[in-house]
Amino acid sequence: MHIKWKPPPSGWVKINFDGSVRHGSATSGFVFLDSDGHILLARAKNIGENTISAAECIALRDGLAYAAHRGWCKILAEGDSKLIIDCVNKKAKDPWSIKLLIKDIMLLSTFFDLCSFSHVFCEANFTADVVTSLGHGLTRPSFGRLVCL
Repeated sequence: MHIKWKPPPSGWVKINFDGSVRHGSATSGFVFLDSDGHILLARAKNIGENTISAAECIALRDGLAYAAHRGWCKILAEGDSKLIIDCVNKKAKDPWSIKLLIKDIMLLSTFFDLCSFSHVFCEANFTADVVTSLGHGLTRPSFGRLVCL
């Protein structure tokens, strides 16, 4: 099976998001790309002690907040956490530990004309993985706040 990243259709923006935990320290990150595969925005942050599920959710939530702020209207969100994708697509019950983050993600998704969530294999999420790993090099944890737009 050949697995690779695929660009979004013209007029859409794709966010690939990821989370990482090393030695008890979590990071979140995301990358936005256009239909030509050009990077529009990338961000990673250290979120301190946390779970991988929370890190994945924070990456998606923060990415959607940036997309809404930039006025992008058609969003394709891809991540390699099947749990997170199944929760936002209502195919799985939200674990209590990430229930509020999933609620934030669902609220943010209403800011777009179109927004879809898809699971991809790790190999197709490579760029987000690399960006997220950069967060481990940050010296102090930073915590993002959901801003009402």
